[in-house]
Amino acid sequence: MKKWFRIALIPTLLALSSIGQANEWYTVEVIIFANNDSSVIADEYWPEIDEIPAKSAIRLKPVNEGEIDSFQKLPKNLLSLHDEKNRIRSSGKYRVLYHQGWMQPVAETQRPKPIRITAGDIMDNGMYELDGYIAVGRGRYLHFRPDLYFSRRLTADETSLLKKKAATKTETAMSEPVQAEAMPTTQTASGAVSTLPQNTMDLFIPEILTVNQTQARRMRSKELHYIDHPLFGIMVEIKPVN
Repeated sequence: MKKWFRIALIPTLLALSSIGQANEWYTVEVIIFANNDSSVIADEYWPEIDEIPAKSAIRLKPVNEGEIDSFQKLPKNLLSLHDEKNRIRSSGKYRVLYHQGWMQPVAETQRPKPIRITAGDIMDNGMYELDGYIAVGRGRYLHFRPDLYFSRRLTADETSLLKKKAATKTETAMSEPVQAEAMPTTQTASGAVSTLPQNTMDLFIPEILTVNQTQARRMRSKELHYIDHPLFGIMVEIKPVN
């Protein structure tokens, strides 16, 4: 299989050799999975998101068993993270949304062109369960830059949990002295905005909750990395193409 893979890559790499030494070639493999735990819903205050920002992006080409091209999905038998995916599934705590790999040139830039990622069902609001962008650039290290949106239909229990959390926050705010200046807003590691609404009516609780993950990661090649979020996680491995 490895011999076939090397032979299949020869025409592609020869055709792309004219690009020059500015780009180095890597395979990128990504697993994205949802957290099924309802208790994490009320950990933060989630801002309303009702659309995915439009960006100029690359769409991955479908699998071609005969030849592998840049920005083309790799056949399943050439993916490496099957064991990790199976462990995620067997845990019962998570649901795999996306598992895919591709080959691409990686330029030495802090502003790489993103790849469009969509997966899962289309929700009632017209959005995919998973939508957004992934970009890979490099400097001294490789830079993995996600801008991903995960949509989740809230259950009645989750909606009730959010309302109780909002009521508790409001009661706490009413018992504290009111400052003249506006209440502070902070950015959390997960990308959610942590702020306190004036009352429970100010907290928007939708039927479908959409959250955003923009936590970039600096990494070395051939290392498996995990990017955490309360509602969904990302596993990524980037390997050089020799």
